[in-house]
Amino acid sequence: MEDDLKSVFDRAKRELTHLHYRWIMYVELFGTNSHRIQIINKTASNLLVEFQSLVIDSMILGLSKFTDPSRMKGNSNLSFSYLIEEIERSGREEIVQKLKELLEELQGRAGTFRHIRNKRIAHNDLAVAIGSENSPLPGVSRADVNAALKAAGDFLNHIELEYFKSTTAYSMTVLPLNNNGRSLVIRLQKSLAYEMLVEDGLIDSNQWRELGNIDERNA
Repeated sequence: MEDDLKSVFDRAKRELTHLHYRWIMYVELFGTNSHRIQIINKTASNLLVEFQSLVIDSMILGLSKFTDPSRMKGNSNLSFSYLIEEIERSGREEIVQKLKELLEELQGRAGTFRHIRNKRIAHNDLAVAIGSENSPLPGVSRADVNAALKAAGDFLNHIELEYFKSTTAYSMTVLPLNNNGRSLVIRLQKSLAYEMLVEDGLIDSNQWRELGNIDERNA
């Protein structure tokens, strides 16, 4: 694989890996069981609901970008169409047809995402913004995101297998055990346990302040 093509491919791999990283964290927080949702609702619901929305939007944007045309208004895009064109230009026509089929699969999976991106995230469609009953946007489920992530991984893994005789287990992306979604829920649950100890008179209600002043403003 030529250096220029490899740099584009490697960047696409990093972006897809980061999308998986973010999505795994999302599922750890919101998609594992109802008990975690209950803990979030009792502690930091407003903050984490905003985080939830931001992650969904970032998945919509990230997966949509992969399906963009190779070029727009004279500028090249880091998209799967660009990768196909560059691979075809390099003389590997034998894998191009399969890549086109895999991209078509992803485009089908990401069609809803592109519609949402174009109407609400990247642009502010007036009818959508004011809530016109004639232009409701579709919802996005975890199954939709999982299917699109898999399709994107299948595309990049076909390239990797053909060129490097290996594949990447994107869905097995590892988050640090002490710094992931589950670890945050544990700390939130511990905070609820702290409140129970305070209520039972077993610990001073202000003992947490001994760890430092969180309201101090930096100079």
